[in-house]
Amino acid sequence: MVRKDISSSYASDANTAFFGKFAGQMLVALLILGLGSFVFLSVGARSISLEMIWASIWNGTGNIDGIVINTIRIPRLLVAFICGIHFAVAGALMQGITNNPMASPSILGVNAGASFGLAIAMIAFPMASLNMTILFSFLGAGLATACILYLANRGMAKGSKVYLALAGSAISAIFMAVTQALVVFFDVAQDMSYWTAGGIGGVRMEQVLLVAPWTLIGVLIALAISKQITLLSLGDEVVVGLGGKLTQIRLLAGLTVLLLSGSAVAIAGPIGFVGLIVPHMARYMVGLSYEKVIPFSAVLGAIVVIVADTVARVVSPPFEVPLGAVTALVGVPFFLYLANRKEAN
Repeated sequence: MVRKDISSSYASDANTAFFGKFAGQMLVALLILGLGSFVFLSVGARSISLEMIWASIWNGTGNIDGIVINTIRIPRLLVAFICGIHFAVAGALMQGITNNPMASPSILGVNAGASFGLAIAMIAFPMASLNMTILFSFLGAGLATACILYLANRGMAKGSKVYLALAGSAISAIFMAVTQALVVFFDVAQDMSYWTAGGIGGVRMEQVLLVAPWTLIGVLIALAISKQITLLSLGDEVVVGLGGKLTQIRLLAGLTVLLLSGSAVAIAGPIGFVGLIVPHMARYMVGLSYEKVIPFSAVLGAIVVIVADTVARVVSPPFEVPLGAVTALVGVPFFLYLANRKEAN
């Protein structure tokens, strides 16, 4: 009895220490996010002091700096938060349900599917609202997700993670080729080019308010199934042995992925590689439990997009580099590293 009490005490102390470490890591990440947000608001074609930023946020000053902060940069900052959270959490879920470290919405074609849906909306409904474009992005992302989940359940995909990544790249290429053909044929290429490059410039608070509910819904679902995703990442046999339902878990996770990816692509375009890199960073810092990986990925994803968009705005002011190009500069070498590592294993 005494030995059991001692063992329970040690287990309790270990859990307390573990969660205490995670809380500390999350606090540091949130502090970095806050600091990065102030830098984000202060730099650009027009530099604004931190004092003016603070006054604009709390007092709503009517001078030109206040107008820039409140009507341009704060909505853009919030969209950066949203897109970072969406792509990072979607990437973490995809890597968990496919048990593939190279999975992400951009690598496996989900972003391209969402872009395809967006192009259909532009062609069929030129005056479509943001909600309608989000719906079509969902449908396109859903089509791509269905293809990926089908491939993930095939024996060949289970035997080779590189095969699944290459198949996803092929799916992405097909969707993008069809999308480009449609936008050229129907003469909407100019309207589509902004989303294809990936960027969050020009967003307004109305768009933020329309997309924010999808963020809340998607993250809550991801957190609710995080324990099952942890088991799934350990292998199908573990889930079956514990009485889990593989199809239901993958279906719910897949729906969450298309919910997050579709809404993010509708507002910002197919920003690549955030969903690939961020979950790896999160697992390296907080471990393999998706109960911690998902919330930490959400914060890290916001940080990554904020930093990338800041770089995109300051490289060649007053012009901007496409946000998708900045994330690709880091993402492509990281993807090649993962591919080479898996081939070596």
